[in-house]
Amino acid sequence: MKSFVKRAAVAAAAAAGIAGASVVGAAPAQAQPAPFDLAISGGVDCQWARPGQPWSDLWTMKRWMTVTNNGPGPAPNVTLQEFFGEQRFSPELKPGQSLTIETMWTGCWPASISGYTASSLIDPLYNNVGFWANIERR
Repeated sequence: MKSFVKRAAVAAAAAAGIAGASVVGAAPAQAQPAPFDLAISGGVDCQWARPGQPWSDLWTMKRWMTVTNNGPGPAPNVTLQEFFGEQRFSPELKPGQSLTIETMWTGCWPASISGYTASSLIDPLYNNVGFWANIERR
């Protein structure tokens, strides 16, 4: 009978410990606002030469991609990466600051630019990838 009481006491203590741990572990999670929000934008623009430029540069095409910190706090270790192209890095991007990748070409033809941005902390991902082209469907 003594061993039965001991086993029952140990089982009750174990059950109470498991129940207590599950109650503590199941505390409601509270959503915290993101400390920053990296937003990517870009484009491909063609323009006719401005007065004073050499005749060989009649058309110029500019491809650009920019990431801006739209959040209230600084973004650490920000990378702006063009797919199969250039990369820019900043150890800290403060609110309102941006990183840019820009290329200028002589002439104008169908072109595009695409890429992504990332940081060492998690931010909303819905605006961290982009694709821009100067082709219109008709």
